[in-house]
Amino acid sequence: MEIKDLSGMRKDYVSEDFSEKSLLADPYLQFDKWFAEASLVEEFEANAMVLSTSGSDNRPSSRVVLLKKYSKDGFVFFTNYLSRKGREIDENPWCSLLFFWPHRVRQVRVEGVAEKIVYEDSLEYFKSRPVISQASSSLSLQSSILEDKERFDKMIESLVSSGEDIKMPPHWGGYIVKPERFEFWQGGTGRSHDRFRYDLEEDHSWRISRLYP
Repeated sequence: MEIKDLSGMRKDYVSEDFSEKSLLADPYLQFDKWFAEASLVEEFEANAMVLSTSGSDNRPSSRVVLLKKYSKDGFVFFTNYLSRKGREIDENPWCSLLFFWPHRVRQVRVEGVAEKIVYEDSLEYFKSRPVISQASSSLSLQSSILEDKERFDKMIESLVSSGEDIKMPPHWGGYIVKPERFEFWQGGTGRSHDRFRYDLEEDHSWRISRLYP
């Protein structure tokens, strides 16, 4: 394949006001404000986030998952605990989340430790999902090799049409990421972006620093 030169692909950003004056002292409140604003304009799912993990082999891996709940306790998503991400979190609970909202030219990075949520909360969410999603999660060996996609789809259809109560598999549930660092990035004119980092201190206060673009 010939070299594809992408050096000319650039777009200047229209900068919104994002300064020490507009910054909220609490990163959870700052995230809540930006998430609400993104939800109004983003065409795709504003709760989509890149989850990055690395296991004992120190080889990072990333994928897009959906944020399903957030509060001052942390950020919650659901998955198969036997998937690659689940295995890596077992080996190394440190992970990062990345939200990118192109219409607002904003991104938020979150770094922290992931841990499983309580069974009852996972079950409550599992039962709230569409039946076809329940069936897929029940039958999927996520991240394993799938030899026959057509057969797998037929298994899902059969389980859905059976009318049976689909039980949540023991290897499926939620994680909560408890942040120790946030970074808020606002695209700026001429690549003079605004970046603010929140670091969790020992007394549970947040230290705020402005970063170079």
